[in-house]
Amino acid sequence: MCEKLSFRSKFFYGFTDLGFSIAYTIPAFYLLIFLTDVVNFPPALAGTLLLLAKIWDALIDPVIGHVSDRTKTRWGRRRPFLLWFALPFGVSFSLIWQIPQVASTVGQTLIILGAIFSFITFFSLLSVPYSSLAPEMTRDYDERTNLNGYRMFFSIIGGLIAVIIPSYYFGLSPDLRYGYRVMGISLGVILAILPLFAFVGTKEKYAAAAGEDRVPLKKGLRLVITNRPYLLALSTYLVTWVAIDIISAVFIYYLKYWLAIGEEKSNLIFGIIFIVAAIFLPFWVKFAERFGKKQSYFAGLGFLALIMLVTIFIQPGQRNLVYLIGALAGIGVSAAHVIPLSIIPDTIEYDELRSGHRQEGIYFGLVTFMQQFATSGALFIVGLVLQWSGYVPNTAQGAGALLAIRLLLGLLPAVLIGLGVLVLFKFPIDRAYYLRITQELAARSAASAGAEEPAGR
Repeated sequence: MCEKLSFRSKFFYGFTDLGFSIAYTIPAFYLLIFLTDVVNFPPALAGTLLLLAKIWDALIDPVIGHVSDRTKTRWGRRRPFLLWFALPFGVSFSLIWQIPQVASTVGQTLIILGAIFSFITFFSLLSVPYSSLAPEMTRDYDERTNLNGYRMFFSIIGGLIAVIIPSYYFGLSPDLRYGYRVMGISLGVILAILPLFAFVGTKEKYAAAAGEDRVPLKKGLRLVITNRPYLLALSTYLVTWVAIDIISAVFIYYLKYWLAIGEEKSNLIFGIIFIVAAIFLPFWVKFAERFGKKQSYFAGLGFLALIMLVTIFIQPGQRNLVYLIGALAGIGVSAAHVIPLSIIPDTIEYDELRSGHRQEGIYFGLVTFMQQFATSGALFIVGLVLQWSGYVPNTAQGAGALLAIRLLLGLLPAVLIGLGVLVLFKFPIDRAYYLRITQELAARSAASAGAEEPAGR
């Protein structure tokens, strides 16, 4: 099956993810410290509110996916969300950085909850339909990898921007509150515009048929959890991104306490990882086209696992070696961005063949739902391990804490990636299998059209 998308469609679709990446990364890095150090909100209570926000996000994602599955407009099922909620998305991002300081703890809590929950809700109302749009743009096995490559290129660039640009705003005034406010307003305008690129530049080719019954949420969930290829692909995706999130969270501890590398050089290392990851995206797209998605995962993520294992053995006197490690890790991180997410859409046609329904929204809503819980749980375990090992902030660490940091960075991600490899071995959908699925779907569609034609005469 050869069904190429235009450069314009792929570019506009991918470019939109620049905004989602910025909107996800900046709060992940700065929201907690903004609440504690600028708003002067109690740290324990701030952490609790952010946990509640994660739970809210996880709960609403499948529901939003289901709603988008049932939406029918002249623009399709997913694209209208990118138009309807773009402005509220930008405004809600801006408002979380305008939170005032009030005397009442209850009042302050309600203001923070309202701002954060509004932002998360509008973020999900855009990001879930956006992710669900990709399988409806093309059924081509390789073109989906190509499309995801465009998306992940801009996602990585967005992450790089999110790491670098806040320091510019914070330097505008000695009053940090002013810097946060200007950042919120200026980036909020950009975030309100970016979803419109995907709305204007894409088309939904494989939405549900006009006469197809709408699937109730309970039945839709039952179809999803009995889709074995999807469960295998989801498991691989989850362990991969839990590994990436652990690396992201622990690397700064490793650089600071094991290698004695300061924050300014840490940013350089993170920049190297992002840049190399972006450069290697086309390589992994071509690799997957030639050797298949499973083999690409084995090669790219296997390479990343080996690189992370090497970090266990680097000694403090070899600190310059970490720049090379960062560049090599970027190659594997690039594969992690492209491959796992390009595997999941292939399981949707598998479901359509067996059930007769297309429900991309609920599939990708559950991806986000599970990722939120898996990442939160993994980072909670990281915190427990650090505490158990005797870690004490901003002091020289003991041998136990240093060993824990090295194992959390090197061994744990490698083990998780190994689990992803084992699970993916059992994944049945390769290029040939997928071609058979799409051929049967095309034959079914042609037979259905032929049966309806006499009745319309």
